[in-house]
Amino acid sequence: MFDLVTSHDFYAMLVADFDYYMAEPYSVRRAVHCAITASHLADWVWHDQIADKPELQSKLRVTTQKEFLEWVNRASVWYGMVREIANGTKHFRHKQSFETVRVMAAPLAFDQSTAGFDKGAWDGPIRYVQSSMPVGLDGKGYLLIDYGEDAGEHRWMPVAHLLEVVVRLWRDFFRIYCPVPNVPASKHHVD
Repeated sequence: MFDLVTSHDFYAMLVADFDYYMAEPYSVRRAVHCAITASHLADWVWHDQIADKPELQSKLRVTTQKEFLEWVNRASVWYGMVREIANGTKHFRHKQSFETVRVMAAPLAFDQSTAGFDKGAWDGPIRYVQSSMPVGLDGKGYLLIDYGEDAGEHRWMPVAHLLEVVVRLWRDFFRIYCPVPNVPASKHHVD
């Protein structure tokens, strides 16, 4: 499709999507696009790299696309959550296993440099914080996953962290199982 011919091309698009999101960590559009790309990469990898390569199937101990998806889920506990974001937008799901929110400085908190005068365009759930620290890039907030009170001290996760671990999963997969010269990596990864 266009210049996306191989799973390596699709992975390069994922890295670009992640870097675009990191430039605007408050952008729902960029976060969702990155999640969709990361989720669909499993299909591209299966068909381009594994489906007709018995030696790689043997190495991964998979023989079907379903088994490969199970392998990916075992390789990263976070992949299922990214897939849930991707499928939730695709199928208009109201309920997920977690809540997604935007964290912002309290509106009209004039003692904070990040305060806003209005709600802006975001109409989803917002968690306001009281602090003199800026919240997110340019005080525009950032996206956060809330796993609920039952998650205890592991209740909150910035979406940037979730997306990063899955982008790294695919980077490492290509480095280990399908190496090519110059596997791209995000400028936001420190390796």
